[in-house]
Amino acid sequence: MPAPLLRPDKLPEPSLRGSPITAERYISREYFQREWRGMWRRTWQIGGVAYQAPEPGDYLVADLGPESILIVRQNDASFRAFYNVCVHRGMRLLHGPDGHSERITCPYHGWQYGRTGKVEDVPDRNDYPQGDPCGRLQLAEVRCEQLFGFVWFNMDRGARPLQDSLGDTVVREIGSYRMERMVRVLNMTAEVECNWKIITDNFNEAYHVHVLHKELAPYIESDARFCQFDLLPGGHNRGWFPSYRPGRSFKGDRPVEPLISLMAEWGLDASRYQGGDAMERIRGDIIAQKRKLGATRGYAHYEHLADHQLTDYIIYNLFPNSVITVGPDGVQLLRPRPHASDPAKCSFDHWWMVPPIAGRDYTPSPAGGPDLPVEDAALEIVKCGEKSLGITADQDLSVAAAQQRALSSAGFQSFYLSHQERRVQSFHEALDSYVAGG
Repeated sequence: MPAPLLRPDKLPEPSLRGSPITAERYISREYFQREWRGMWRRTWQIGGVAYQAPEPGDYLVADLGPESILIVRQNDASFRAFYNVCVHRGMRLLHGPDGHSERITCPYHGWQYGRTGKVEDVPDRNDYPQGDPCGRLQLAEVRCEQLFGFVWFNMDRGARPLQDSLGDTVVREIGSYRMERMVRVLNMTAEVECNWKIITDNFNEAYHVHVLHKELAPYIESDARFCQFDLLPGGHNRGWFPSYRPGRSFKGDRPVEPLISLMAEWGLDASRYQGGDAMERIRGDIIAQKRKLGATRGYAHYEHLADHQLTDYIIYNLFPNSVITVGPDGVQLLRPRPHASDPAKCSFDHWWMVPPIAGRDYTPSPAGGPDLPVEDAALEIVKCGEKSLGITADQDLSVAAAQQRALSSAGFQSFYLSHQERRVQSFHEALDSYVAGG
C-alpha cells in the first residue's frame, strides 16, 4: 500500500447555506450594478507588479470595470493610489499599463498634480472665484498595499488591511514562494465573451479536468478523491493537486511525456519506473533529488518550500477573482475582470512569473511555442481565440462563451452541484453576502 502523500494541512470544513445559483447573476444588468456597488468597490485587487515602478514618479494604471486606478511610487519608496480622474472636469489622466511622470498632467486643460495627488499648478490659477486650487484640491485616494511583489488597491477606505482580508494561511503559504523575487515573463490579456464569474467558477472546481484537460493525467492528479480542497475565511479557497507522478486516471504502467523529461531533469531514468508501485515512488524520488541538487543548480528558492511544494500544484482562489496557481518553479496569475458595462463580457489576464536561475536565460512557456526570455514581458492584448493563452487556459475558455449563451435559456433553472464543486458554492455565498451589504 502506498505511503500517505505529503500534503497541506487539512482545514475544518465549514457548513454552507446551499443558496441557489441562478442565471440572473450572469446575465442581468441590474445584478451587474449591484455587484459593482456591493462587492467590487469593497474588495482588494492586484493593481500591478511592484518592480515595474521602481523609481519615484513611476506609475501603474489598473483598470477594473468602469474605474481606472493610478498607482504612484512615492519619494519614500511607498505607493499611493488614486482614482485616475482629474478633479477639474473629470478627464482620464494617464493611460497604462505603466510609465513615469515627474508631474501628473491632465491632457485636457493642463492641471498638474504631484506624486501625493495634490494640485500643484493650473493655468490661470487666479481665475477661480472659489480660490486658487493649488495646494487645496487633490486626487481622490484609495487604499493601497504591497504583498507578494504586487501592489494591491481597495476602493473602500474602511476595508480591513490586506493581510487580514487574505488570512494567515494564504499569506504564509503563498509567501513561501518569494514571488517578490520573480520576473513576469508572460503578460497577456484576452477579451472574452462571457461574464467574469463563468471563468471564476471554472477555477473553483476540478470536476471538468477529466473532460477538458486529459493531457494532464500523466503528471498531475485531478481525481477529487486524491486531491484536497479547503474553504478559507473571506470567500477564499485552496485546491491541492499532487503532481510529478501519474494521476489515478492514467491507464499506462510506465511514465510518458512530459513526466519523462521532468524526471530526466533531476537525474531519474524513467525506464526504471515500470508498474504501479514503481510509479508511486516517482514523486518522492524527485523531491529527494530536488533537496539534494536544488541549491547547487541555483534553485535557491527551494529552501523556503515544504516537501510537497517541490512537486505539487496548489491553486489559491482569492476572492473575488484572483487565482494564484503556485508550482515549484513558477507562479501563474489567472484573473477575469468585469467589463465596464456589459455583464456578458470580461477581460482575462494570464501572467506567468518565474524565479531567476543563474545560467538560465529562458524558461518554458505555459502558452506553448518557444521558450520565454527571463525578463519582464510587455502587455499583449488579444481577443479570445485569436492567439493561444496556453493549452490549459485555451481549453478552459473554449466553453465560456457557449455557457454564457446557454445561461439565458428558459431550460436552465439553477446549478446542481456535486460535493467536489463546493468551492463554487462557497464563492457564490460570499458574493451574496457582499451584494446584500454584509
